[in-house]
Amino acid sequence: MSSKSITSLVSAFKTLQPFPLARQHAPTMVAACKLHTSSKRLADLPPSDRPTIGASSIFENLEADKKATEQVTEQAIPHEEKEYRWASANFKTSPQKLNKIARQLRNLKVEDAIKQMEFSHKRISNKVLHNLAFANKNAKEQKGFENLVVSQAWVGKGRYIKRIKPHGRGRWGIMHHKEAHIKFILKEAPSQETSKEQKRNIRGWHDNKKVWTSMVENKPIYNGKGFYNW
Repeated sequence: MSSKSITSLVSAFKTLQPFPLARQHAPTMVAACKLHTSSKRLADLPPSDRPTIGASSIFENLEADKKATEQVTEQAIPHEEKEYRWASANFKTSPQKLNKIARQLRNLKVEDAIKQMEFSHKRISNKVLHNLAFANKNAKEQKGFENLVVSQAWVGKGRYIKRIKPHGRGRWGIMHHKEAHIKFILKEAPSQETSKEQKRNIRGWHDNKKVWTSMVENKPIYNGKGFYNW
């Protein structure tokens, strides 16, 4: 390009002056946009119940939200049953032997379970009796429970210590010293209401016993036994 064409382009560009015009109209346009959007935004927003003064309203709002969430959680979470958990120390017995006692104690009243352990011939029953008595005492004193029932009873495996067991002719084997522990969950027994519906749910309520009738002389006897049945 020649120098004359360049100078003609520069002079034409200066006569247009796009930047000064844009700078003059820019603040008025921005202000108009700001006023328009702010007025429209405030008109569209719904009225709020929360206060809009000071920084203290933030803490008040937090407390209100906390109370609302607590009310919702209280309504959603059901009422938990009262229970007391007890775990014993390790006893020098096998889990299989201790599990027989645990099966004997399930769904029994604590007083009845203590009586069962008192007259049991098992070697470990005395320690289980002491644990039941301690659990019953702590549940009544600490949580104020009454009419407790052994809702659950299960056995856990303890240490298995290996020792050498000498045999004849210079041989040897391995013997195990087993340990186990027992755990209880004590719950309050529900109130017993003797109604007709509950009586009908008892096993054998609808079973009609046969009434004894004398033997009919004309009726033959099939597969008769050689002795009387009374």
